[in-house]
Amino acid sequence: MIKLNVGCGHDYRDGYINVDGSDLLPKVDKIINLSNDSLLNHFDSDSINEILAKDFIEHFFHWEAINILSDFYKLLENDGVLKLKLPDFKFLCKTWFLSDEDKITYLYGGQDKNQNKSKDIYREKFPEFFCHKYGYTQKTMKHELSKIGFKNIKTQRRGKNFHVKASK
Repeated sequence: MIKLNVGCGHDYRDGYINVDGSDLLPKVDKIINLSNDSLLNHFDSDSINEILAKDFIEHFFHWEAINILSDFYKLLENDGVLKLKLPDFKFLCKTWFLSDEDKITYLYGGQDKNQNKSKDIYREKFPEFFCHKYGYTQKTMKHELSKIGFKNIKTQRRGKNFHVKASK
């Protein structure tokens, strides 16, 4: 059983092949920058049991994200599972308790702003990994995944984000 943790960042998970575009992270199994490469160049179609992509897909323009999600579909074996976590655009726009400045950060990412005030070599070398390039609602993500062929698509808002679970 093969499971991928795509865009893992510092969230290294045992039992998964942890994939990220950064060569500076302390622990990554495969360095693949999906801005200019495809997982299909590294894994066989219909060979993956589960793909986890937390805080990842919003870092791509819409057309890039659709290509990546389509690759996820091709990689998954029958009944394989996709799990996503991403900012909930609708919730963030409607909420009253976040400042406009906080909403900008949640919707568009940290951009080139260092969020924790310490030297961030990851952000300096890969600023493109820290920008959100597109936003989704639960409804729009369900629609996109359905068009690709995913089934049993379930979404649930959790805090400022929503989680998706879908199968091939």
